[in-house]
Amino acid sequence: MISLTPYSRENPVEVSQAEYEKLVQMNENGWSHCDSKEECLAKLHYLREGFAQGKIVEGDFLEREEKMVVGYWNRGS
Repeated sequence: MISLTPYSRENPVEVSQAEYEKLVQMNENGWSHCDSKEECLAKLHYLREGFAQGKIVEGDFLEREEKMVVGYWNRGS
């Protein structure tokens, strides 16, 4: 199981490896578009792992993270 909310004690969100890979690969409306909370969390987890491993520079990371979070946040408004 992959914890998509590793710092949440009260509301943990975990998915299987297969579900995680499926969520990360969803890109029908662009990779930054998310249809569910789980998809958004999986993509953020993937993006943050890439940044931590040095696969993406900080400026690109911050831009992509902001685009994803703001896009998902605005869908609820």
